[in-house]
Amino acid sequence: MDKEEDSPEKKNQNGSSTKTTGEVAIPLKEFHLTETGAVAGVNTFEDVLEIIGTSGAWNILVFILCCYSAFTMPMNVVSYQLIGATPDHWCRVETLMHANWTQQQVIALAIPKKPNSDDHENCLMYDYDYAMAVNLGYEASLANRHLLSRGGGEPYHCFIRDFNFTQYVSTLVTEWDLVCERLPLYATTQSVSHIGLLIGSGISGYLLDLFGRRRVVLICSVFFIVCSWGLVLAPDFQLYVLLKTLLSIFSMSLYVGNFVNVMELCSPRQRCSVGSLFVVPFAIGFMVVPGIAYFVRPWRWLQAAYALPLLPLVLYFWFLPESPRWLLSQGRYEEALKVLSWAAKVNRRPLPPSDALLVSLKAIAKDSGLAPRAKAQRGGKPPQSFGRQLWGKVRHIFVLVLTPTLRNRILLCFFCWFAVSMVYYGVSLNSTNLSTDPYLYIFLGGLVEVPSYLLLWPAIVYLGRRVSLIALYIVCATTVSIIAILLVAMETVPVGVLMFLSLTGKSAITAAFHLSYVFTAELFPIKYRSLAVGESSMIARVGSMISPYINDILGNVLNWAPSAVFALMSLSAAGLAFLLPETGGTMLTEEEQLPVENSDSNLKETGNYFEPDKEQKDNNPRENGSVLEEDAEANCK
Repeated sequence: MDKEEDSPEKKNQNGSSTKTTGEVAIPLKEFHLTETGAVAGVNTFEDVLEIIGTSGAWNILVFILCCYSAFTMPMNVVSYQLIGATPDHWCRVETLMHANWTQQQVIALAIPKKPNSDDHENCLMYDYDYAMAVNLGYEASLANRHLLSRGGGEPYHCFIRDFNFTQYVSTLVTEWDLVCERLPLYATTQSVSHIGLLIGSGISGYLLDLFGRRRVVLICSVFFIVCSWGLVLAPDFQLYVLLKTLLSIFSMSLYVGNFVNVMELCSPRQRCSVGSLFVVPFAIGFMVVPGIAYFVRPWRWLQAAYALPLLPLVLYFWFLPESPRWLLSQGRYEEALKVLSWAAKVNRRPLPPSDALLVSLKAIAKDSGLAPRAKAQRGGKPPQSFGRQLWGKVRHIFVLVLTPTLRNRILLCFFCWFAVSMVYYGVSLNSTNLSTDPYLYIFLGGLVEVPSYLLLWPAIVYLGRRVSLIALYIVCATTVSIIAILLVAMETVPVGVLMFLSLTGKSAITAAFHLSYVFTAELFPIKYRSLAVGESSMIARVGSMISPYINDILGNVLNWAPSAVFALMSLSAAGLAFLLPETGGTMLTEEEQLPVENSDSNLKETGNYFEPDKEQKDNNPRENGSVLEEDAEANCK
């Protein structure tokens, strides 16, 4: 990514200075320098952001580029019911098919009815002598079933199926026969997506810190595109599952990298609004998924249609900047200066002299702790053995559970995240058990996400984090439990009623999922904040991995059972969330504010949480807006 160096200054006739950038002349603001050669008044990275601009054309361009990855995620995460649509199916009777019997004739003779229903069984067939049936003919066979019976004529499970191809030309299910005893494999096609998201959640933070935001995003973009097109050509089920897993790993890493990048480029007062708007493209992509599937039915062509929107990701190679904060943390001050100069040029904002700004960047990195530690500072200490280093890393992973003051809090968060993820994906992809149109159901499911994101923030401002989270869980539990009761009590439930109740629950659980990121980050000290959100997100993926098995296997036995399970999980999470402390209107918890370690007289203890006195709180610049710190985590579902 090439960026022009600072252009020379010119004097106008009135004596004022301008900086020429191509054909545009930008008036220069007068900057004062300190004795050290730094820019006066520039003491934090937020001061630098104010100089280059936080709402200019460059910021909007970067925001749109980063948001695009959120738009592409649903193409992978919520498309399995459309790519793997299951048409009507029944046992294949080879003898009758070779005799040119019609589908209706085969079903009428060979396939039993479901108990208390006019629908036929999908996985059972009668034990008849079908060679005799061919000789007798269709009418005679129906009238003389007792002559055809073998072994009592009881139904038995078959292992080859026929499908109604007038409903779907080709799907994942029809190509690899993912029904009946192979139904768990169908659920696995969705479950592996969440396994990939789990792996991506676990490794993305480490890779982003080690290699930088831009480099990881670029690599993941390339493999995201390659794996998506690889699914189009997958010759067998095993390779399809492998590619689906890799696709999810790269898509999650791509999403997290872009979210971290955009959060590090916005000012503290913008983080709440930017965090909310960043996930809106996810909802738009959610709505686009069924729209594409409605017009493109063969599954390989449909997968190709989902892969096409990924191609614009190659624009990252030209227009996506590296995070200046990360560059400062690596001691790459000149590269950070180039990114900032590029931003100022596009935003048409004047910059102080490059040498002075470079001095300021080095001072900011040093004062804020971003600057890399010199190896000399660790001199004199013998290197640790591999075993001790490994134990240290393992202990760090479990530090939240091992720390008495944090153990209860993180375990409560783990369950709430597990429940919210299971219920979110379970309700989002439960159209089959509700007997609703999957295209309309998934589209409306994406539509209700937009107000869920936008209305959440007023709710948490006036009600607080904890009360809002509990209320959202209860709303979801109530609506979904009503669905289960109606399915049990009524033989036929109006589809409109089921969709209204389900989408109301979906709207509530969507907001609860989004709120979980904010609430969890505020519950833990900055030293463990990223770890808490990251590990909670990984636990959430376990819940989302289970949800397709609940829908597809349990729902195949009892169509009301998935709704009952999701309602119970939501209600349990609401009860446990009540045990968490409120964080709204308080300082973000710092390491020294842990209950067992705190001795600051300016802090007053309120139960299990410490709240600053009003005077101290008003004078704390980091508290304005109750914003997250620079390590804001990705709020991806």
